[in-house]
Amino acid sequence: MRFFTISGLAILGIAFSPIAAPANASDQSACMQDALSICGQFIPDHERVAACLMANRQRVSPACRGALTHFNPKSAEAS
Repeated sequence: MRFFTISGLAILGIAFSPIAAPANASDQSACMQDALSICGQFIPDHERVAACLMANRQRVSPACRGALTHFNPKSAEAS
């Protein structure tokens, strides 16, 4: 379990960096579970994980949806 937690944090940190700005720790933790459960098939491809989270913003947790607005506000808020 610890391996997945550390891997998830690393992947999310990398995943968000090409979108706009580096993810902070709270954004990473907000999306970690969603990245593992919804977009796990794309790990370790950080760009595909980020794209998957954005494409599935209706399914991600409210905390992760809020974190996604830091990187692409128009896409994250779209319904």
